[in-house]
Amino acid sequence: MLALLLGALFLCSALPTTAQLPGKKPESFEPVVPDFSAPSADWWTGWPDASTEEKKQWLDTLDEAWRDWRVTLPDNEDLQERADEVERSLKGIRVTWDKFGEYQKVAVLPEVEFPRNPSVLAWAESDAAVARGRQRLVSLQLEVRQVDDTLGQSLSRLRQRVVVLREAGSEGLDRQLAALSLLAAQLNQINIIEQRSALEEQMRVWQEQIDLGEAQLARMLNEIRYSAEAGEKLQESLNGKSDKIEQLTAKRAELRSSTLQSAEPDVNMQRDLQLMELETRLLENYLQKRKDELLQSINRVLNPELPDHQLVMDRDLLETARNLIDSTSRELNIRQRQVVAWTDDESEDMSRWWRYFERIDSALGRAADLIDDVVRYEAAQLKVYRERQGWWATVRERSGHFFNMAYTRWRGLADHELFTIAESPITLRGIARIIFVLVIAWLISGLVRRFLNRLVRKKHASEQSMYNLGRVLHYSIIGIALMVALVMLGLDASKLALVAGALSVGIGFGMQAIFSNFISGLILLFEQPLRVGDLVELESGVFGRIRDINVRSTRVTTRDNIDILVPNTEFVAGRVINHTLDDPVRRIHVSFNVAYGSDPDLVREAATEAAEQVNITHTDWKRKTEVWLMEFGDYALKFKLVVWVNSNMVSPLDDPYALYNLELLREFNDRGIEIPFPQRDLHLRSWDVPVKMARRSGD
Repeated sequence: MLALLLGALFLCSALPTTAQLPGKKPESFEPVVPDFSAPSADWWTGWPDASTEEKKQWLDTLDEAWRDWRVTLPDNEDLQERADEVERSLKGIRVTWDKFGEYQKVAVLPEVEFPRNPSVLAWAESDAAVARGRQRLVSLQLEVRQVDDTLGQSLSRLRQRVVVLREAGSEGLDRQLAALSLLAAQLNQINIIEQRSALEEQMRVWQEQIDLGEAQLARMLNEIRYSAEAGEKLQESLNGKSDKIEQLTAKRAELRSSTLQSAEPDVNMQRDLQLMELETRLLENYLQKRKDELLQSINRVLNPELPDHQLVMDRDLLETARNLIDSTSRELNIRQRQVVAWTDDESEDMSRWWRYFERIDSALGRAADLIDDVVRYEAAQLKVYRERQGWWATVRERSGHFFNMAYTRWRGLADHELFTIAESPITLRGIARIIFVLVIAWLISGLVRRFLNRLVRKKHASEQSMYNLGRVLHYSIIGIALMVALVMLGLDASKLALVAGALSVGIGFGMQAIFSNFISGLILLFEQPLRVGDLVELESGVFGRIRDINVRSTRVTTRDNIDILVPNTEFVAGRVINHTLDDPVRRIHVSFNVAYGSDPDLVREAATEAAEQVNITHTDWKRKTEVWLMEFGDYALKFKLVVWVNSNMVSPLDDPYALYNLELLREFNDRGIEIPFPQRDLHLRSWDVPVKMARRSGD
């Protein structure tokens, strides 16, 4: 216990001593002053991390050091000019501080009130003020982007000045000029950094105020109350907007119907610009009227004496307004280029035209802002309607509204004339009728073909005859459907005859091959010289089975399982070998050789046995397998295996000759029959040196 008491006393006595121990001394800020005659490239890089007080201290130190150093500068005109540039850059930093100090005093939402239990007009007034604040914030954001671009360009110039200083000599006028240019660029970079920092701070403050204003608007919308006085004012405004729209519409119609008395281009230009101005003013009034209608709708929903109320929502106006703004902007740009090409930049005509352009462009900007207002008012109306009428009523109202709007749009779009055929207008409704008739005809054709296939399955008719009948009925039904569709479009018989005559001329000149294939296909379907499944060989060398017979072409599958679309004219005009037309049994000749010395009877027996092993071989009392000795060759006995095969049993991927050759090889190997190689006899003769014979002297 005594030890514990002594330890406690020691700790208590040590606490004051410990509290008095000096802590770590904070690092003091030391401003960096460059060597003005040779500034380093990075002396200023600590500026963005310094506090406001440190920046002021740093700038004061720079000012004092600069004034002391400038006194020592030689009296040279170029050097003094560069020195003045450095001094302007130093003053520019203080100007930036003063400017943005005043800028921070500007409120983004000046004198905006957010009263309790407001009327719809009070809410609209506060909403307009917040909307103006959003526009100020957007302009500030654009300014920040511009400063960012300037900051990047300034940094690029700063790097260039560093390179110039490094390339300059160690002494002389060029060295001093390069040093002062670099110093001015560094101070200018600091100035732009300060501008960027001040703008960011101002943008943050304004954003907080805008967020607070939007929260207040949401609160006001929840507390909004019905006001009969507001309803009367809104109705008066609606009546005034309607009268204004009527006046502008009448003025526009009068201007459009007026006949130009002059062919001068400037007169036509003035008329077009006046029309554009009227269009934009008319659009503004329509959008302002829609705003008043939405506010009136909100006020009526709040009236307890009106239990049922419909939403005021129509996307047609907004879409039309956006399209009109885009088209007018493009046309205005074209007119501006025309005016620039016609007139001088400093002439009175250019000023007159430019006043038109400015008025129209301002009206387009106001219309774009009004579109945003209408979108916000629609959202507010929907929120108030949902709170007062309930979720289900809102869904029902919006569903019915969108259904009616979609139906109205479809009716307007369906009756829009796309083009004309023989003076008969073609609309989307007519095209939809054609598609409907063709779909019904296609379904009827499918049902007919299904019925024919059912007859084939029940063996009441042959497959080939039903196939041909189905094809003919299909094209007949589609042709009748096309005729009915054309009649539904309003074309009479005489016009159809004209169209048929034009088509016949087109077929005669430009569609000869297609029409020839079509006729050939009909011939194949009716005469039936070919059927699906037949094994055919064409004059062009195509060999395979028929898979489909269409009106224009026939699909043939070769032994390599390749589908070839053969024009029908090739079957009608060319030579076609049909191996399975009437009788699928045909005879083939398989040639083979055996060595001399082989027993012919054994060879005949082996070849006959090999033929029996192939499943496509056909034998009966009239068609028997035979083996013929055809020729005594140079090195072999030449035989032929003459065999009858059933072509229907030949697979599209098999070659009958290959099947028989394989079985012949197996049988010859089993029976020891030799298949010879080419042989030649070589006779060698000795050749002695000829004896020279002497001539007689008397000869």
